[in-house]
Amino acid sequence: YHTCRDDRAGLMARFEVPAGWTVQAYRFALDPTPAQVRAFRSHAGGARFAHNVMLAVVKAVIDQRAAERSYGIVEAELTPLLNWSLAGLRKQWNARKDEVAPWWGDNSKEAYSSGLDALARGLDAWGKSRAGKRAGKPVSRPGSGGDRDLTRRMSVWLHHASSIRRLVSGRFGCITTV
Repeated sequence: YHTCRDDRAGLMARFEVPAGWTVQAYRFALDPTPAQVRAFRSHAGGARFAHNVMLAVVKAVIDQRAAERSYGIVEAELTPLLNWSLAGLRKQWNARKDEVAPWWGDNSKEAYSSGLDALARGLDAWGKSRAGKRAGKPVSRPGSGGDRDLTRRMSVWLHHASSIRRLVSGRFGCITTV
């Protein structure tokens, strides 16, 4: 069995590799040009920015609901909760991105999605930890110092050029491998 991401549900799904198929993964050391390095940094910054913007929105809603409870407002009349799934965060990001990040089109939408995915996973782990539905040590709320590896994994579509020494991306062009 192998695990794959089902972004529609934000869950990990298991599947069995059909007979005759081969599952293969590669790890490449890249040798990017200076322009590609700038583009990589821009994409990583975009992921971090989307993560931080939406984390601030989530925190604001949590804090607002706590304040409303302290005023005696009944649960049914509190500020609505946000959907913390990847799809829910992406919908909220898309509604805000033109205002908070007018430069968003300079990067792949997958850069922002990577940041939102990390936030969704962190919020899910934190929520389950608080509810006692997660094994292991307690998880702190995202943004409290435990999410330093956010930009370590980013989604980028690549395909082989004429040889294994070059990968091609629509956003980054041809990237030489070491």
